[in-house]
Amino acid sequence: METKLALVARTDLGMGKGKLAAQVAHAAVSAALRTQGSAAFIAWMRDGQPKVVLKVSGEEELLRVCAAARDARLPVEAIQDAGRTQLDAGTLTCCAIGPATTDQIDRVTGALSLL
Repeated sequence: METKLALVARTDLGMGKGKLAAQVAHAAVSAALRTQGSAAFIAWMRDGQPKVVLKVSGEEELLRVCAAARDARLPVEAIQDAGRTQLDAGTLTCCAIGPATTDQIDRVTGALSLL
């Protein structure tokens, strides 16, 4: 069964490309560290750590996606900015969902567009 990690980022914050990349990287690293050693993590590593980066229009949509993923019993890592550069401290910027099977992730994120 194929696995992946979904990274979901807000597009309403006006983050620069580097800032956005850093936030998505925070989410990916947090997800990998949190699930390290699990069967899903091992399968994801074996599969080559596939990732997809998706977009949401704002905080409410991101919160809905995170809640749906948690309801589906998927690992979720929500990222809040530290407030050192472009955003206020505590701003919710993105999340990671998984790693998990592609089918499980797609049930939650399938309607989202690629970033």
